[in-house]
Amino acid sequence: MRGTLAADVTITAGPEEATAPSLTTRIFTRRTVISLVAALLIVVIAIWRSGINWGDAWDHIRHANLRLYLLAVVVYYSGYAVRALRWQLLLRNAGERCPYVSLFETLTVSFFVNCIVPAKMGDLYRAFLLRTRERVSALKAFGTIIFERLLDLFVLMSMLLIAGGLTFRNRVPSAFIPYAVGGGGLCLIGGVILAVMTLGRGQRLLRYLPDPVLQRYEVFRIGAVQSMGRWGEIVPLSVLVWAIEAGRLACIVFALGDGDLLSPANFLVVALVAALLTTVPFLPGGLGLVEGGMVVVLQQVASVGQSQAVAIALLDRSVSYGTLLVVGFGLFLVSHVKTARLSLVDTTST
Repeated sequence: MRGTLAADVTITAGPEEATAPSLTTRIFTRRTVISLVAALLIVVIAIWRSGINWGDAWDHIRHANLRLYLLAVVVYYSGYAVRALRWQLLLRNAGERCPYVSLFETLTVSFFVNCIVPAKMGDLYRAFLLRTRERVSALKAFGTIIFERLLDLFVLMSMLLIAGGLTFRNRVPSAFIPYAVGGGGLCLIGGVILAVMTLGRGQRLLRYLPDPVLQRYEVFRIGAVQSMGRWGEIVPLSVLVWAIEAGRLACIVFALGDGDLLSPANFLVVALVAALLTTVPFLPGGLGLVEGGMVVVLQQVASVGQSQAVAIALLDRSVSYGTLLVVGFGLFLVSHVKTARLSLVDTTST
């Protein structure tokens, strides 16, 4: 019988959650290969039609400062440390206490999956991995992840507009406008979604759904809504996440000897635009799209030469995409072994 949706509803994991599809067996599939091939084709076509002097770009990269490049790698992964701490707080708000190291590993693996699978499937994988390893409802975990993503979007756009204002003042380039409009539209949609879930609106329509679906939505909604809170800790951590992104880019630019070309606000604008482009779900990790967007913004923001902009974009993505393929894959294998052992223990105990 359908009753009023309560905020403290308790749901027992049903068959769908107990036997959730194993995403670890779906990573190297035909769809994944097609998406990666499509992304690579975009990159190849862009290289072919761009008219870029690749010799100059490679010469620029070849003379990069190795120490500053390695510092960029360290700075990049410190961002995952901050993200894991923030996720721990969001889960704690939702009534779940999970060990930090496990969350760091799970979160990093999910970003690796997002780099090779389109449609942000890594976020879904993160929720099911947390359920397997920490016995947290996958739906509830996914609710905290959705709120985390929306929070990131709100903070990113706020910082992007502030940095853009400091950089452009009254001469906003046309290339910047689509990013601001697109990001603003996503923020508006996200705000409406959060308002609907927080206020519990739309329940009359939801009651037309089957009871199992309705109950699972409520678990997801509770995870998203209850994860809100601790704003004095969560918002600064979110700001720090994006400041770290700008810090990584700064290390790359200084490693190439071009540090005098960009101001701190410029670093923030370029890094945030690149991060915004990774949210496009059609390409794994925004491959091809992010690099092109960075080159355009670097040229528009700081009048960086084309070969220099290409060198910055490629070297930066070798950190944020290339190293993640290696580190993330290693953690993915470790995580897969741990998950298999836990599943074997559960099977044996039952």
